[in-house]
Amino acid sequence: MSKKSQTTGVPKRRRRRSQPGAAEGAQNITAGADESSYKSRAEREEQLQRWVIRGILAVVGLLILLVAIAFAFEQLIIPNQVVATVEGQGITVREFQQEYLLERNRLLLQLDQIQNSGIDFQQLAQQEPYASWINEVNVPDQLGLRVLNDMVDDRLLAREASALDVSINDDAVRQAVEAYFGFDPTAVALIGVEPTATPEPTITPSPFVSPTPTSTPEPTATPDPEATAATEDDAAAEEPEVTAQPTVVEPTLSAEEVRENFVETERDYRSYFDREGVAAETLDTLFERNALETLLAEALIPADAGLLYADVRHILLDDEEQALDAIAALKQGESFAALARAVSTDPGSGARGGELGEAYVGNYVPEFRQAIEEAEVGALVGPIESEFGFHILQVRSKEERSGEDQDSQRERARQQAVQQLKDTLREDHDEAVVIHDIWLNHIPRS
Repeated sequence: MSKKSQTTGVPKRRRRRSQPGAAEGAQNITAGADESSYKSRAEREEQLQRWVIRGILAVVGLLILLVAIAFAFEQLIIPNQVVATVEGQGITVREFQQEYLLERNRLLLQLDQIQNSGIDFQQLAQQEPYASWINEVNVPDQLGLRVLNDMVDDRLLAREASALDVSINDDAVRQAVEAYFGFDPTAVALIGVEPTATPEPTITPSPFVSPTPTSTPEPTATPDPEATAATEDDAAAEEPEVTAQPTVVEPTLSAEEVRENFVETERDYRSYFDREGVAAETLDTLFERNALETLLAEALIPADAGLLYADVRHILLDDEEQALDAIAALKQGESFAALARAVSTDPGSGARGGELGEAYVGNYVPEFRQAIEEAEVGALVGPIESEFGFHILQVRSKEERSGEDQDSQRERARQQAVQQLKDTLREDHDEAVVIHDIWLNHIPRS
């Protein structure tokens, strides 16, 4: 049989001839695939790390941004928020907080001085203005409201002073500082100078100055009943043995020493407020306000202005109906003195038939003072309502007095004139004053 006849119709599998390098190539492909797969995981891990780092940096950046925003809000935005406006001019949180700290620490210094002076503080605490001071340092909201109202009044007063062409300069401010600490350059200049007929002045500067011009009451000495009961015979019989005591002479400070004490006192005072967070500019503003009020007071009541004195009698009653009945009785011929003794609720003047005597009218409450100023001599006036009740008054005589002997009363009159001007300005500009409730949230609580 031939080879052709031996073959079948089924094709035979052809064995592929292996080519040189084929196996090696396959191995390279496998190795390349493994290497590619390994690099991808490394890259993914590296990329993940980069994402983590970027995320951390983003969070840190966000935190820094939030802190910066909070800092800017706390230090820039809040301090410049407005707690009140006066004629369109704003009072900022920063200004309010500074004034609050200044006034609170002034009160604390004053109360501390009183406590260390040996005066019965508990008894003094029942008197004004000390009772109000104690309440204010213990009730921040009460002090805060008073400070804010004072700031409003000061803004209105400054505008009025400008309208009256009253302005301050460096000399006026320096004089205000000296007055604040009780330093009188004129009196100091006389120290060591042989007096002609003038006693040598004594200057005692003190850093603790009352926020309002008041005098600290001295304790009243109570007489010892046993010592009072002693007779002259007893004193002669029991003549005590006297031991000579050395004479102590208080050293007199020279003018230069007094000036140095003043400078040191002012420096210590400023340092104290600096430690309490009060800016030097805020303390300077206090002296500037004092200087402006002094110049304004002098403009309102000049040195040659006369002061009104009046001889007055009055009847004080609890309600208006009683006062009207009393006026009707007086007009029907009832004796003023007899009626005052019978019905007046003022025990002092009532016992004297209503007589108050001759006095400077500035010593009376505003309503009573105004009634005297407007009354005709001899006329019955009333009822006039005051914090004490209803007054019926009669002016016996009125006259104006001037001269150096009226200096103390003139100073009192000037203080009253400035305060009255503040009250009038506040009433006249009430609609131009707006106080926002946010001031309550910004009272320093430390």
